[in-house]
Amino acid sequence: MASRAASATSLRGATEVKVRKQFRLVGKRYPTWLKLLLLTSLLLGLCFRFVNLDRKLYWHDEALTSLRVFGYTQTELVQQAFNGQVVEVATLQKYQHPSPDKGWGDTLTALAGNAEHPPLYYLLARLWSDGFGSSVAAMRSLPVVISLFAFPCIYWLCLELFESSLTAAIACALIAIAPFHVIYAQEAREYSLWAVTVLFSSASFLRALRLQTKQAWGLYAIAVSLSLYTHALAGLVPIAHGVYLLATQRDRLFKTFKSFALAAIAGLATFLPWIILVVQNWAQVHAATEGVRRAQTLHTIIGKWFINLNRVFVDIELGSANIIFVLLAAVVFYWLCHHTAQRIWLFIVSLIVVTAFPLVIADLILQSRYSTNLRYLTPCYIAIELAVAYYLATHLRSRQLRQHKVARTALVTLVAAGSLSCLISSQSEVWWHKSIQKTGFYPEFSRIVDRTTNPLIISDSSNAIDVLSLSHSLDSKVHLQLLPATVVPQVPGQFSDVFLFSASIPLRENLEKTQNFQAQPLSKTRNVFHLTKLPASLRK
Repeated sequence: MASRAASATSLRGATEVKVRKQFRLVGKRYPTWLKLLLLTSLLLGLCFRFVNLDRKLYWHDEALTSLRVFGYTQTELVQQAFNGQVVEVATLQKYQHPSPDKGWGDTLTALAGNAEHPPLYYLLARLWSDGFGSSVAAMRSLPVVISLFAFPCIYWLCLELFESSLTAAIACALIAIAPFHVIYAQEAREYSLWAVTVLFSSASFLRALRLQTKQAWGLYAIAVSLSLYTHALAGLVPIAHGVYLLATQRDRLFKTFKSFALAAIAGLATFLPWIILVVQNWAQVHAATEGVRRAQTLHTIIGKWFINLNRVFVDIELGSANIIFVLLAAVVFYWLCHHTAQRIWLFIVSLIVVTAFPLVIADLILQSRYSTNLRYLTPCYIAIELAVAYYLATHLRSRQLRQHKVARTALVTLVAAGSLSCLISSQSEVWWHKSIQKTGFYPEFSRIVDRTTNPLIISDSSNAIDVLSLSHSLDSKVHLQLLPATVVPQVPGQFSDVFLFSASIPLRENLEKTQNFQAQPLSKTRNVFHLTKLPASLRK
């Protein structure tokens, strides 16, 4: 028995020595399997960001982006395009491309009229279009390129926070194939830029704490300004930094907090003109953000919290199994708070609590939708990714064979699951973040229309941006009859097929009553119909 025990102990010791040799961190040398895994993640993340850019539906919010970027307002679109005339698709598409009559001043005017979105991304998009065009692929390539800056930013942040190149490398690999980052990198909106500014401002904040120089705090002030001009909720991030500073800088609190406050105030001061604009247009801003204040049940809110955490790493609906990622996150944070230095775990916890808690409280009290919008919690989910990366890196360095194996298996599983999720979504024309219940039928509807010989689509101004979005998917032969509100058209008779798209119910009922059309629904969830003339024998 003694010889068996000695043999087992010797074998276990030899195995642990083998593991330590397999994972040498001396000179920052990593084992071959890890190098290949990290490199594969980065290459796949790069490919997934660029694949099928022009194949995916250019949905409502993206169409609205192009409208504003090129200096048009929604009011202008309705007044000029929805006048009852029959027009070609190209006539409507002009509102999605630059015009000699619309300069940078018009772009600023259009953005000022929609002050709920700060202007930095939209101005960059206007500049980008001057050099690369205004096609769907060109407009989406800007957020893709911006998203690539997240890699050096998160690497820098990990070096400042964890002082670990391994953690930095794993964090880069995770965000490279994280479905959350990939899908928003392919959308012509500001969310990939916001992720970059969150990382950049956080890294520059920690650097300023370390160096305590005017130049370092000046860089942080610039980062705060860029972040504020990117997203309306960006102000929560410097508040999280302030909470962290107050909790960790007790020995030199006054001097450090003074420098931080001056930098934060300087960044805020540059944003003051836009704040004034928001106040002046508050009624419009309040109306434009009505969607996030629509009531939903507590059960729905909690369910979306679970699935959103799942979507950060694995964008596959797991039903009730979504709780698995919640439990795993709880394990990571329990370990983080009990086995790491305060300066590490407190930064991550501060970023999560300060940026998520106000939205969560608002939803629990008002039953609104702030915290259930994945993109609104970008700073929170970045902090979770940082925690996971540090957990994996620490356990990969462990001399305990079990911890090492668990961490290696978890890292490989996350990379594989994220890659599979991105592969699936890359082949889909419409994914969940494009309000799939509302827009999921658009690609199929456009194919139905395109199969007809000489089609006409009728719609009215009640959903003008939806029509603008659909126009990107239609063949040039399609004609549109776009109507002002409450106007019933005289439908021309030269078209082979007539369709009613996203129009008001009164318009459909009037067409059926006054012009003897029968409306055949093409979708159970959307207001889309094929209109056919009733035979004379069936007319009332």
